[in-house]
Amino acid sequence: MSKSDKKVFVTGASGFMCSHILNLLIEKGYQTVASVRSPSKAETLLALHPTWKGKLEFVYIPDVAAPGAFDEVFKAEKNGFDYIIHTASPVTFDVSDVKKDLIEPAVHGTTELIKAAHELGGPKIKRFVLLGSAVAIVDSYQDMSVAGKDYTEKDWNPVTEEEAVKTQSALLGYNASKKLGEQAAWDFIATKKPVFDLTVINPDIIIGPMIQPVDGPKHVNESNLFAVYDFFNGKYTDFEQVRFPFYHFVDVRDVALAHILSLETPKAANQRIILVGGLITPQLVVNIIREHFPQLKDRTTKGTPSQILPKDVQPTGWDTSKSFEVFGEGWGYRGLEESLVDTVASILELEKKWGI
Repeated sequence: MSKSDKKVFVTGASGFMCSHILNLLIEKGYQTVASVRSPSKAETLLALHPTWKGKLEFVYIPDVAAPGAFDEVFKAEKNGFDYIIHTASPVTFDVSDVKKDLIEPAVHGTTELIKAAHELGGPKIKRFVLLGSAVAIVDSYQDMSVAGKDYTEKDWNPVTEEEAVKTQSALLGYNASKKLGEQAAWDFIATKKPVFDLTVINPDIIIGPMIQPVDGPKHVNESNLFAVYDFFNGKYTDFEQVRFPFYHFVDVRDVALAHILSLETPKAANQRIILVGGLITPQLVVNIIREHFPQLKDRTTKGTPSQILPKDVQPTGWDTSKSFEVFGEGWGYRGLEESLVDTVASILELEKKWGI
């Protein structure tokens, strides 16, 4: 069976991460059906990527967390899907209600999709690939001044919904949303025993070039904003007190490839897979920007180039051996320099369109 005979349903098509997944699915010849919130979102995406026309079918789901949100997608699919990739989940720290804005959409979006796939998807579905996060693994309460034992796929974040809601911390809320969304998927697999298996991709901070629609500087995706753009968009005159929530990154193109490889790699069955490319810190970001983009020197603060890590920060590392074991020969990660240079170049191109 060729790739063109295999059909994939993907959620969150207009997002930063999913746009790269779509690009690879189309490039590799998969029949692809993608969800967006509205026809206008689909039109904007196709206007940006005219070569995708005729190679991509859209379905419209205004609220992925609504009961039965995905039912019609599966009922309308005559030949059935072979694979599902779920990426639609809030990635923002600008929230007014942690439970309503972060936790419920993440958990209900996942459970509604996996339930619909099980009950209405038929016998063809082989694998459900979930975009999880390293924050489902990392310890939200760790002492950042002391590095602990490297995290592995066996670790789970101890954060609870109750603590996130009580504190109304957007960071704890996001961490809880990714943990609880992933746990809901594993619980479903264990209790309902569907015909398909599950793979969860757990990346740390995702940066990289943006190929999704970005209407203006306020619409840059959260991770590219706080980890990259904020260092030359005028936010900081001094970044020595800036602290990242996490200190490891992975390139968006590597994460996209991991999703594609997970569809048909037998070893990916029922696995969590950590994706981490390396260390990222405010000073490293600025050092690379100033080296490769001299025109941005007057938009950045030099800092202390030799002080790579912020004072009192010694982040715990990550064991990425599972990703190499599962994806095999040829698998690897882009380094920070390549990823950051491509990200900044992408932003500068967008600034021209925005008139900045």
